[in-house]
Amino acid sequence: SFFFSSSMGVLCCCQTRLSDATDDRSGLEDEQLIKTMQLYNDIERIDNELRARGIEDGSDIDPSVLSQIDSMHYEGDSAISAAIEALDLSTDSNVLDIGSGFGGPARLLAAQVKCKVTALELQQDIHAKAEELTRRCRLGELVHHLHGDFLECDPSGIGGGPSSFDAIASWLVFLHISDKKALFSKCSEMLKAGGGKLFADDFFQIRPFSEDHERSLKNDVYCADLPTREEYIQQLEDCGFGQINFEDRTEIWTTYVNDRVKAFIAKREQFESVHGTPTYEHLLHFYSAVVELFNSGCLGGVRVTAEKKH
Repeated sequence: SFFFSSSMGVLCCCQTRLSDATDDRSGLEDEQLIKTMQLYNDIERIDNELRARGIEDGSDIDPSVLSQIDSMHYEGDSAISAAIEALDLSTDSNVLDIGSGFGGPARLLAAQVKCKVTALELQQDIHAKAEELTRRCRLGELVHHLHGDFLECDPSGIGGGPSSFDAIASWLVFLHISDKKALFSKCSEMLKAGGGKLFADDFFQIRPFSEDHERSLKNDVYCADLPTREEYIQQLEDCGFGQINFEDRTEIWTTYVNDRVKAFIAKREQFESVHGTPTYEHLLHFYSAVVELFNSGCLGGVRVTAEKKH
C-alpha cells in the first residue's frame, strides 16, 4: 500500500477541546484549529489510494480492504479486535465511536459484529467523506454518522440519548481533549447504567515534557495537559467508572511509530506517484514529530477499559 494509515486518531478525526473548561471557543473554531495537525489535511489521499488499487469512484468497497486505507490509529485491525473483545460486543450492542474520523473502525465493528454504531466526528470534510465511504460499503443501516463536537452536542441528539449506549469506543482521540472531567462525565452520561463499557487507545504523560515537546504536542498533535497514569485513573473514578484496566502500550507504540516512519521514507517514490510531494511532506512531518515525542521517554501510550458503575 502507498498510503500509510494507522496513524493518529481522532482522531479521529476527533471531537476536540484542547483548552480547559473555561475556554469559550466554539466547536467551529476547534474544527479549524485542529487542521494544524498535518494528519488531518489532504483527505483526497483516500480517493487517490482507492484509484491506485483499481477501485473506481463511487463503486462498492469491501470494508476489510478499505480498512487498510482509512484508519488513523495504531496496530491496524487488531486494535478493533481488541475493542470487540474488551467491550464484549454482539449483534445487540449499541456503540458510540467518539472521533470516528473516516469511519474505518465503526465500519469494521459493524461488518464483523453486525452491531449498530453511531460515528461522531468533528471535522465536516472528514465526516462527509466517512458518510460516502460507509454508503459504498453498504453499511448505512448499521453505521450512523453524526457531525459535531462531543462536548457540545445535545446528548438527546446522539443515538438514543443519555444511557442508551452499551459501549463507547475511541482510538487516539481523547488525547485531543484536555478537559477529561467533562469528557468522562459525558461518556458516563451516554452509557447504560450498571455495565456500560468504555474502551480507548490514548496518550498519557510519563514524565514532564520539555518546552519544545510541549510545543510539538500542541501544534503537531493538537494535544495538551496530558494526565499521568495516576491522574487518568483518578479522573475515570471521579466520573463514575470502575473495573479500570490501564494497559501500558508505550513500548509497543514506540516501536510501531519508529517502524512506520522508516517504511514511509523507504517508499517515498511510490507514495508520491499516487499522492504527490506536498501530501508526503505533510505526513512525514507528522510521523517524525510523533517519533520524537515517543522517543523522548515522556509520552506514554495506553489502552484503557472501564465500566460505568451506576
